[in-house]
Amino acid sequence: MDPGPAPRTDGELLAAWGQGDRVAATELVDRYYRSVLRFFDLRVGGAAEDLTQRTFLACVEGRERLREAESFRPFLFGIARRLLLNHLRTRVVESNVFDDGDVSGATDPAPTASRIVAGYEQQTLLLRAMQLLDVEAQMLLVLFYWEGLKTSEISQVLGAPVSTITTRLSRTRKALQDAIAALPAVPGSRDSLLADLDAWLGSVRGLELGS
Repeated sequence: MDPGPAPRTDGELLAAWGQGDRVAATELVDRYYRSVLRFFDLRVGGAAEDLTQRTFLACVEGRERLREAESFRPFLFGIARRLLLNHLRTRVVESNVFDDGDVSGATDPAPTASRIVAGYEQQTLLLRAMQLLDVEAQMLLVLFYWEGLKTSEISQVLGAPVSTITTRLSRTRKALQDAIAALPAVPGSRDSLLADLDAWLGSVRGLELGS
């Protein structure tokens, strides 16, 4: 039986979208919409959908910057990161909270509860703890554990050496453990979460996004 043509790569879909191929646009967005929405939802739930749509538009508008040897996912999440930081920076300016432009601890002024639907108490506790971390720490965890990016790909997204990313991941994991320990929770759930943190982080990847 003829298996038919091979699925188009992300780069091919992006190029076709740029030429006006609406089918390619729909296919590419469908591949990554949930991931990008989840990336924004953890920090700025109220603006997540708008930022997700703007990310894909920026992708097609800036498609010439995507080098052939470069994977699409770092390109996509690099754009998402810039839009998120710009969004938070705008909120900082509007609220006059920070004078130095630091957005590491900034949040949406009217954040919504995360639409990520947890199935276990440990997952709920994990999501609550992640929302206490600064934005760069959240990005690291989402990209590494939820999106499965390699440290080399994350270095492209964040613009930092691989060695720096590895060090940041270790520190971020420790910060997450501290946040989990500080939150009120059923002791058994907290103990279970801390005892197998990597597995619980990975389990969130398959959770559904609510409406």
